[in-house]
Amino acid sequence: MQNQIHYEDDLFYLTLVIKNLREGFRLPLDREFFREKFLFDLRFLQETLLRFTDTLKQNSLLIRRAEYLHSLVKVEGDFVRLVTELLQNQLLFSEYLEDFSDELARYQAEHREIETDIRGLLKVLSQEDDGKHDVITATELDLLTRPNDSET
Repeated sequence: MQNQIHYEDDLFYLTLVIKNLREGFRLPLDREFFREKFLFDLRFLQETLLRFTDTLKQNSLLIRRAEYLHSLVKVEGDFVRLVTELLQNQLLFSEYLEDFSDELARYQAEHREIETDIRGLLKVLSQEDDGKHDVITATELDLLTRPNDSET
């Protein structure tokens, strides 16, 4: 397995996959041709988002971690909304996925929880960043702004 994950590009692509799926679900497509493809894509998203979540939670030293977590929470939200629309029969293709409603409901619950967890982690990271700002004491400021005797 490769050592470097291209979070920004990967998460952007997952956003596009979700958008394309939503558009496909709105079309009057034939069940025989597209149901398995759509199910494959939903399962791919489910598994891939879980892997990204695990990787980002575990890698606390990643330089742009907070930025990637922000992107991930947006993708998670998009995925939850898509699954919710399917479960509520808001999309034309929803009726062809009714046999998989238990699986979709599990995805919905799991990714809502993940979305909440990531938001909590982002809140903690934000609070940690607030405490990391360098503070210069009055004495240090005086030393830094005092004219150098050798300059005169």
